[in-house]
Parts: sequence; C-alpha cells; structure tokens
Amino acid sequence: MNSVFADFQTRAKEVEGYFQFVLRLAHDEVSLRKTHDNEAAFSTQEHEELLKTLKAACYLLLYNLVESTMRNAIEAIFEELKSKEISYDDCRKELREEILKNFKKRSTDKLLPRLLSLARDVIHETFESGETFSANLDALAIRKTAKRFGFAEPTGEGFALLQTVKDLRNDLAHGVKSFAEVGRNASPTDLDDARSQTVDILSQTLTNIRNYLQNQHYLLALV
Repeated sequence: MNSVFADFQTRAKEVEGYFQFVLRLAHDEVSLRKTHDNEAAFSTQEHEELLKTLKAACYLLLYNLVESTMRNAIEAIFEELKSKEISYDDCRKELREEILKNFKKRSTDKLLPRLLSLARDVIHETFESGETFSANLDALAIRKTAKRFGFAEPTGEGFALLQTVKDLRNDLAHGVKSFAEVGRNASPTDLDDARSQTVDILSQTLTNIRNYLQNQHYLLALV
C-alpha cells in the first residue's frame, strides 16, 4: 500500500497545483501575458472562453484521480493475497463472492491449466485490474466497493460533489456537454469543494484499506 499512497499523494499534488492556477486565474490574481511587451496575450472574451475550458478540465483531473487511486488500491488487495499465498477458503465471505464473480468472467479452458492450486491461484489468476471500475465512480460506488471487499467505508456525508464529478466527466468524455458549457457553470467555490471532497474520501479509503491489509481483515477467521 505504500506505493499506492505515494502515487495518490503525487497525483493529488498535481491536481492541487492545477486547481490553484485555475482559481487564481478566475479571481484575476494571475494573467496570461506576452513575454516581450507585457501586453495581454488574450482579449477579455478570449480569456473568459479559455477559463471555461480550464475549469471544465478540473473535473477530468479529479475523476482521473478517483479512478486511478481506487484501481491501484483494489489491485494492492489482490497483490497482498497473492504474496501471502492466501487460499480462497481462508477469505472472508465478501471477498470469496468477489473472486467468484471474477471467475465467472473467465474462460475456464484458458484458466484451468494455469491453476496449480485451485484454492490459492484462483484468487489472483481471475483478477483483471482493467475491469475493476467502469466510469461510474462516485461516493456511493466507493462505499459499495468497501462492502464488496469487507473493508471499512469512508465516513461522513459531505461527498455529494463526487456525483457531479462523475457525471460531468462522463458528459465531457462522451461529448454530451462542451467544455465551455461545463466551465461556464463551475464556480471557483464549486471546484475547490469538489477537489476537497475527492481528496478526503480517497484519503479515508486508502487508510481503511491499509488497515484492512495490515490487520488481515480479508481472512475469514478474523472477521
């Protein structure tokens, strides 16, 4: 989990730096100027249009942070089970159900020859990190993931903006809304609150998963 935390902290810092720039630009604390004569590089109208695009991109960065962090965290759980050579029979009920779901997605003709020990190898041989999530990650999805694996859910009710982050990310990715449209409706306060909520719920979730692994709460006997 150390590498997962490190990657999250690096990405979160990158997101924070971008947000600080966009919010300062929105508050006219910085400006984009030509370097040779200090004249404005953009007209007022051009500046406003560019700002809309920059604000809309904030939602893409936030969702990227959520998806990459959660994917890495779930992958870390399976890596822990593999490194400890945990048997399927020793896993807690929620985890066994998750493993069975993964098993059903695989072709048994290709899978069975790779299983030297069915009870052990089925855990990691059926896991595919690219299938962990499908562009629907918000606070509810993160809490459902916690229930699926049996680690503690993040606490608190102040995560409503993650729904907005997910929805707007999908709208932008699929062309439902333009960057200008999304950015026009995004106030600096909305953006800062969305970033704060995203970092908070991910920090809590990673801490809960670290405790889950350190205390071996993935084992049936310790539930």
